[in-house]
Amino acid sequence: MSHLKIFITLLLALFCSSTFAQTKTNKKPATAQAGQWVKVSEDEAITISYNSKIETDRKGNHIVWVKAEYRATDWQWYFANQIGVRTPVTMTKTKAMFDPPYHYALVRQVICYSKAGKVLFNSGDDLSGGWAPVNASDPVGIVGEFLWDKEERKY
Repeated sequence: MSHLKIFITLLLALFCSSTFAQTKTNKKPATAQAGQWVKVSEDEAITISYNSKIETDRKGNHIVWVKAEYRATDWQWYFANQIGVRTPVTMTKTKAMFDPPYHYALVRQVICYSKAGKVLFNSGDDLSGGWAPVNASDPVGIVGEFLWDKEERKY
């Protein structure tokens, strides 16, 4: 549960930033279509995965989609309240950018979905957020540490 609390804090900070002012949309976002979702963590409240199609920008940063599926109804309603909707948020997809060794991450976009797969909120793609050290305290951090460890094992 502590992973969820820290993730919520990070998500709330994202929503309180300038990206919160961007338009909510029901349009299907352009998320990574190719690649498979690779499960990294699962418990009674949440399943965390990342899309195996990892892109690299010209600076060498890795762009990774992170998916969090929420089964705990209190968390689903918490996120719904944060974005101002009356439908539980059962899944989020977060577009994160990691530095080349996966030591730092920047959240670029957060998309919230209903159980039916309807987009409830889309923050839009924004590079103005700050970089933060990767740690296993939220879905993005959990995926970052997993990919960091995966890279380390190559050597």
